[in-house]
Amino acid sequence: MSSAHHGLLLVNKPSGCTSHDVVSQVRKIFKTKEVGHSGTLDPLASGLMVILIGEATKLSSYITEGDKSYQVDVRLGVETDTLDITGQVLSEKQVISTELEIINKAMSLYGEMDLPIPLYSAKKIDGKKLYEYAREEIPVTIPTKKMKFWDIENKSKDQKISFKLACSKGSFIRSWVKLLGQELGCGATMSALIRTSSHKQKLADAVDLETLKMELNPERHLVSLDQALPEVKRIKVKGQDLNLLRNGQISHDLRSRLIIVFNPETDQYVQVLNPEQKLVALIGVEAGKGLKIRRIFH
Repeated sequence: MSSAHHGLLLVNKPSGCTSHDVVSQVRKIFKTKEVGHSGTLDPLASGLMVILIGEATKLSSYITEGDKSYQVDVRLGVETDTLDITGQVLSEKQVISTELEIINKAMSLYGEMDLPIPLYSAKKIDGKKLYEYAREEIPVTIPTKKMKFWDIENKSKDQKISFKLACSKGSFIRSWVKLLGQELGCGATMSALIRTSSHKQKLADAVDLETLKMELNPERHLVSLDQALPEVKRIKVKGQDLNLLRNGQISHDLRSRLIIVFNPETDQYVQVLNPEQKLVALIGVEAGKGLKIRRIFH
């Protein structure tokens, strides 16, 4: 079944369902199997999921590379095996830190750091996912990973400890919460998580699944391919240059224009649009080979 629709769909995922559930429902709504996403959210988490439909699935690796931001609720004094409230409680301790001490400590946990990957995660070790080791009670050495956090903002209110923060691709908020608990000496676990942005997309622009199901024209919520990477330089082509590009070739004239536009120090790739402003290709530079077509869009 081929998709008649192409673009990004910003969905506000509810807590309690899986990312796979969201993709499955979008497939039914748009009547296509050509649906992917740019980053999994745990069942406990809610917030922005960037769904890719049709030709937009070719943008997955480019959008996934982007930074993300979250709002996380923290329960202090409790540690669980999953590092969130869905897990088995491993320890409970009294919280003796003041609210100001908690906030100051959280605000200090920024920058790049090596942190253990949560045991209950999909990270593979020797071809097996970490959560599979955990469920089968097989001992495994927990690997660490470079994670980066910044823009930490206190959102605590009415005795609920909460923070907003940004992180790099592949960083685990649960690992940051665990570190906060260790630094305070009482342990901590994640009690709620909302993804507020992914790459350049914002939760404020997302649609609820229930609203989407009621839509007569759900395609009106799609972000077109030419708007999916707003920060990336663009160049227009037409005529023979366009025909050659669609056949996987870069014409001499287009190559000359790209060389002028492309800055290898700041640009990973350039978007190429047709006269109707439709995205037709992404072109980047490959070491030792020069300009290279990364993706063609039909």
